[in-house]
Amino acid sequence: MPWSALGTQFCLELAFGVLVAMAFVARAPLGTFFFRLMGATALVPLAVAFALEPGLGHAPWTDAVRIASAVSAAMFFAYSGPVRARTRELTLVVAALACAAAVALSLRQHAIGSGGFEWTVASVSALCTGLVGGSVGLAMVFGHWYLTVPTLEVAWLVRLNRLTMVWMVVSLAALAGTVVVFQEGLLARDIDLFGPWPMFHIGTRVLLGVAMPLLFGWMTSQSLTFRNTRSATGILYASTVLVLIGTAVSLFLQDIYGVPL
Repeated sequence: MPWSALGTQFCLELAFGVLVAMAFVARAPLGTFFFRLMGATALVPLAVAFALEPGLGHAPWTDAVRIASAVSAAMFFAYSGPVRARTRELTLVVAALACAAAVALSLRQHAIGSGGFEWTVASVSALCTGLVGGSVGLAMVFGHWYLTVPTLEVAWLVRLNRLTMVWMVVSLAALAGTVVVFQEGLLARDIDLFGPWPMFHIGTRVLLGVAMPLLFGWMTSQSLTFRNTRSATGILYASTVLVLIGTAVSLFLQDIYGVPL
C-alpha cells in the first residue's frame, strides 16, 4: 500500500476508536465542551483522510472511502452541540459506523485479502487497533476532566478503563486470528510470520500496543479503587503513548506483510 493509503487508514482507525469510546460516555455529565474537544480529535483525522489521497491524485473526490469519511465527519455538528444524551449517542453511533465502513472500504480498494472472509478478518483487525488507540486516548482526557468537574463520579472512568482493557484483549485475539487466516497466503509469498524477524516485529507490536497497556490498565484500575484519578490519568497518559507507537508499528507491519496486524 502507498504511504498515503496507510496514512488514511491510520487517521480513520484513530477516529473510529475515539467515536466509539465517546458513544460509551455520551450520557456522562461532562458538558458540551468535552464532546466538542474530543469530537475535534476525530474530526481532524477524518478531514485528513478525506483530503489525503485525492489531494495527491491517488483517488477521486467521489471515492467511496471519501464519502464515508465525509458522512462521519458531518455528524460532528450534531453530537458536539448542546443536544440530549440520546441524540448525542445515536449520532456518535452513526459516525462510528460510517468511519468503520471507510476503513473496510479502504482495505478493500487496496486488495487486502483474497476473498470476503479474509477482507472481513483484516477489517476487524484494523478496527480493533483503532478501538484501542481511540479509547485509551479518550480515557486519558477523561481523567483530566475531574479537574474541571470535581463532582464527576469515578465510576465513569472505571467503566471507561475497563472498556479499554476489553478492546486490548479483543485486539490481541483479532491479531492472532489474522495471523492464522493469512498464514497460508503469506507462506506462498515466502513470508514466514513465525520466523525470527517477523516474530520480533510482531512481538514488539504486541508488547507495546497491547501487553504493556493492558498492564497499565490494571494499574489504573488499582488507582481508581482509591479514587485517585490523578495517578490513574498519569498512567493512562503513558499507556496512550505506547498504544500510539503500537498503532504505528501495526501500519509498519502492514506495509511489509500486506496484512493489518
